[in-house]
Amino acid sequence: MASLEDLSPEARDELALISRQLAENPETREAFLRLTKKARPEMTIDTIDMQDRMDARLQVMQSKLDQMEASKREDGALAELERRRRELISKGKATSEEDIGRIEKIMLEKGIQNHETAAEYDQWMRENSKPTGQSFYNPHFMNETARDTLSKFHKNPVGAARDEASKALMELRKHPGRFGI
Repeated sequence: MASLEDLSPEARDELALISRQLAENPETREAFLRLTKKARPEMTIDTIDMQDRMDARLQVMQSKLDQMEASKREDGALAELERRRRELISKGKATSEEDIGRIEKIMLEKGIQNHETAAEYDQWMRENSKPTGQSFYNPHFMNETARDTLSKFHKNPVGAARDEASKALMELRKHPGRFGI
């Protein structure tokens, strides 16, 4: 540690005056005392020590308060979730916990934020996935002539195409005004 013996009395007086001004100025007092405590940690400075203890206690209290608020928000969110689930059942959009689980899965997968909207989507999807009992395939949709013509194309496509083109050309030659020629 530096000694003040090598300083002139005027320099020591100047240092003492600066220290006193820093210690007495309300804007610089705390910073001056903290620097002093940092330079000499064993030194007891009641205002700094007491303020540090109070700050530590306030941090603990603030942490507990934040935890309580988070817990209260979580409890509120869980109560709201349960209310929405009961509302789905009361409105007839779900009948069991299994239905609610499926609806909430849809909410997560599709990014839907409303239980009722997800329930309507689920109902719509289940209705559309049910078989209607009607077959869209009808093997008798063509008349007999069309089937005969197509069967010729299956046997010999080139020959059948040539025959049909020939028939069309003969029809055009017989009735030129009929087709705008």
